[in-house]
Amino acid sequence: MLNKYFVIGVITGAHGIDGRLRVKPLTDEPARFLDLKTCRLMKQGKFLRECEVEEAGRHNNLILLRLNGVDNRDQAQALTNLEIAVERGAAIELGPDSWFIADLIGCEVYDVERALLGTVKDILQQPHHDLYVVQKAQEKDLLFPALKTILLSVQPEKGRIDVKLPDGLYEIYRETTE
Repeated sequence: MLNKYFVIGVITGAHGIDGRLRVKPLTDEPARFLDLKTCRLMKQGKFLRECEVEEAGRHNNLILLRLNGVDNRDQAQALTNLEIAVERGAAIELGPDSWFIADLIGCEVYDVERALLGTVKDILQQPHHDLYVVQKAQEKDLLFPALKTILLSVQPEKGRIDVKLPDGLYEIYRETTE
């Protein structure tokens, strides 16, 4: 099932005394904040309120945001640790064979030779390629690289990923006892 909202940042605190917020971007495209008109404040994935963005700018590795109705340091500080989210329609457009990580988390992963491997728990972004982390009850997490030779079919709308693991990879993580 596809997510309706995407978390693109987390408020880390106030910046100055006039209500500006420091935001740690959680997106591959931090510049997207500069064109943001509205956003949603969320806490652990739960919607709190819709906000109008009055101003956005970059400061080192952070984004500085001014939201309508947040006019002083105390109001800004009260929003610390809340998530900044956007609707799917406002998300950046992805290229072919690209998916939003949020849509892949929770997908069931099937290997052509072994059936269900588990569900995607996390995706670790690495310099050369992402690593999918697959969990299964009472089993060690299984990691595999996101390579075209491994990923046979990715269907987040169906909650399913089909893979063909390289020889020996399964045995490293999921040793069978005989």
